[in-house]
Amino acid sequence: MEDLNKTQLILLTLLVSFVTSIATGIITVSLLQEAPANVTQTINRVVEKTIERVVPAEGTGERVKEVTVVVKEEDLVIDAIGKNSKAVVRIKDNALIDGVSPFYGLGFLVNKDGIITSAYRETLNPGSTYTATFADGAVFTIKVVHQDGPSGLVFFRILTGSKVNLPVSPVAVAETEPKLGQTVITIEGEGKDIVAIGRVTSFGYVDEAQKQVFRINSDILPKSLAVGGPLVNLSGEVVGVRISGLTSDGSESFISLTALKQGLTNVPK
Repeated sequence: MEDLNKTQLILLTLLVSFVTSIATGIITVSLLQEAPANVTQTINRVVEKTIERVVPAEGTGERVKEVTVVVKEEDLVIDAIGKNSKAVVRIKDNALIDGVSPFYGLGFLVNKDGIITSAYRETLNPGSTYTATFADGAVFTIKVVHQDGPSGLVFFRILTGSKVNLPVSPVAVAETEPKLGQTVITIEGEGKDIVAIGRVTSFGYVDEAQKQVFRINSDILPKSLAVGGPLVNLSGEVVGVRISGLTSDGSESFISLTALKQGLTNVPK
């Protein structure tokens, strides 16, 4: 080191700094790749821009100020769950088996007419009445009004006479199907709400042209055996209904938004 002149020392310092920065970058990328999915998802953030308009005193004109607001994905997940969990019901068959009402599955209130959507199971008894219990403990008698064979959906109606005094508001149904890679949330669980977060991994199509989606596949691993729960996006909109079938790697599948909307059109008024 004593033999180096001033210029050589500066160049050596720059070389050491450059090598150190490359090594730091490689280590950081390696650590992120090895981190669990839930850790890397926590790092994700959604940025939204809002426009705040400030109107000063008369004659000075209007000034528009743009403010950038950073919203955590975690907050969107919590909000989406809160918007839908109250409309989720646990469904039991009123036909007793050994003195017990067997659990059928989950469902959710889909419109103001008292229609509850769930997934078809082989244990479905169209001639029986069922009990739907909301999150707040409100209990209603429901009956099958439509079984949509092609989609695998079942629609129940709350039996309360000509007017339905609903304990909660229906879910908000999305306008369009989710996109590949989009974050989605499922609400499931027989005795209590269990939530899982994942991403859309692929679609199943009705036609070879792949224009009409009938299945949504995800990387969500099942947390319970209960079917019929909603699949929602980060905006809190329902985009699918959970079914019993799984993907080849054991992840959950869902009846598509398109199938849900088509099934609703066939429900008798």
